[in-house]
Amino acid sequence: MAQAEKISCQKRDIKTKGYLNELKRSGFVPGTLYGKGIENQAISLVSKQLSRIFQVHGSRGLFSLEIDGDSGLMVVVREIQRNPITGQITHVDFWKVRLDEKINSTVGISIVGEEEIMKKGGILQTGTKEIEIYCLPQDIPETLVYDIAALEIGDKVTVADLQVPQEVEIVTDLDTMVATVLAPTLTTEDEEVEGEVEGEGTEAEETEATEGV
Repeated sequence: MAQAEKISCQKRDIKTKGYLNELKRSGFVPGTLYGKGIENQAISLVSKQLSRIFQVHGSRGLFSLEIDGDSGLMVVVREIQRNPITGQITHVDFWKVRLDEKINSTVGISIVGEEEIMKKGGILQTGTKEIEIYCLPQDIPETLVYDIAALEIGDKVTVADLQVPQEVEIVTDLDTMVATVLAPTLTTEDEEVEGEVEGEGTEAEETEATEGV
C-alpha cells in the first residue's frame, strides 16, 4: 500500500513569466493543484525538499499536500517537467483524489537479475519502463519488481508476466514487451576471423583439387 508522504507548499497568485523565473532562481518549483470539486490552485514548492522526497520515495503513489500549513490534501503526481540539460524539476502538477474512488495511474517497472543474464552470455533489451493501472489511490504500488535471473537467451517478459496486487487492475496491453534476452551479436573482428577460417578451407580444397589434376 502506498504511503502518503507529506509535501509542503505555498499558494502563489502571481503567474507572470518574470515571476516564475525569479521563483526558480530563489530555489522554488512552481506547480498546480487541480481535481474534481476544486478550483485550480497555483502553488510553489521548495526545490530541494521536493527533489529529496522524489529521490527517496519516488514520484508515484499517494502524497499528503499541505498548503500554507493547512491539513493535507490527498494527491497524486500527474506530470513532472524537467530541464532537459540539468534534469532539475521545473514544474509539477498534482491531482486531488478521493480515497474511495479508483483512478488511472502509472507505476514503474524495476528489472533485477541482469548480472545473471550476463553470466549466461545474454544481452538484456528492455521495453516499457512503466505501465498504466487502475485502482484506489492508497493501493498504487511504489514499483513493480521483476527478477529476470532465471531467463535464458530467447526468453521474453511481457506485461502479462508482471505480478500486481489483487486490488490493482492493469490497463496497459498485456502483450507489451517489458524485457527480452538476446544472443550476443558478432563483432567486426569476429566476422573477420570467421571469414578467414572459411577462406582457408576454400583455399585448401582448391589446392587438393589442383594436385589431383
